[in-house]
Amino acid sequence: MYKFKKFGAVVAAGAFAAVLALAGCSGNGGTSAGSTDAGSAAKSDSVQLVTKGKLTVGTSAEYEPFEYMEDGDYKGFDLELIKKIAEKLDLEVEYKNVDFDSLVAGVASGTKYDCSIAAITATPDRKKEVDFSDSYYMDDQAIVTLKDNTAITGDNYADELNKEGVKIAVQSGSTAESFAKENFPNAELVPFKNATDCFSALQASKADALVTNRSVASQLTASSFDNCQTIKQVSTGEEYAIAVNKDNPELTKKINEALKELTEDGTVDALMEQYNIK
Repeated sequence: MYKFKKFGAVVAAGAFAAVLALAGCSGNGGTSAGSTDAGSAAKSDSVQLVTKGKLTVGTSAEYEPFEYMEDGDYKGFDLELIKKIAEKLDLEVEYKNVDFDSLVAGVASGTKYDCSIAAITATPDRKKEVDFSDSYYMDDQAIVTLKDNTAITGDNYADELNKEGVKIAVQSGSTAESFAKENFPNAELVPFKNATDCFSALQASKADALVTNRSVASQLTASSFDNCQTIKQVSTGEEYAIAVNKDNPELTKKINEALKELTEDGTVDALMEQYNIK
């Protein structure tokens, strides 16, 4: 948890300016939406909402422990966090579960989701399409193989994975895919819609290794895929943040204010402990 506590200061500092800018505005006054025609975004004086009274959230719920489905219910650190944020804004939450690589475009459209949370790294390319909240978590990349694969190790992975004929499973549109392209240009990347499919492909010998975020690798190798192992963690310092439409800056400010409050009152740390995120 030390990584988040270090980052919590960043959240608090970044959100402080938002608090000042929002002085005198209550949660009710900023988020209540006016009447809307079907298919158009509901609007208030400061915040635009796809649906009146709701925060419509795009996610990709197959990325345990951040977002996933369990017995038909939405679970995970990210989804609990955005629910707490919505409560601060006096809004209900409506989740839209879609493929990860469609989330940023959906937010940018301004008509599908008010925001998106799905362990999204705030990369320069994504910042061209959407705005991001203050960061709420910092993660790294991990290299995963089957436990009985002794040919690829934490010492030789850089060479062994950068060979023709080697297949590496990655989530389509993810920073893991970008990392693998940059570091293993000679390998064949095999893209999948979600991390679970990447692990399944590894188990089925459809890939020699996979690249995913450290926290996801830790969770899945300890539970559903215990015949897999993380052979290397690579420090990339990826900052997770909530994506918001560029034409909705007041919503970004209010999300940042809520993040600051949830950080200071210990809610974020409690959620991290609940979902065993370190």
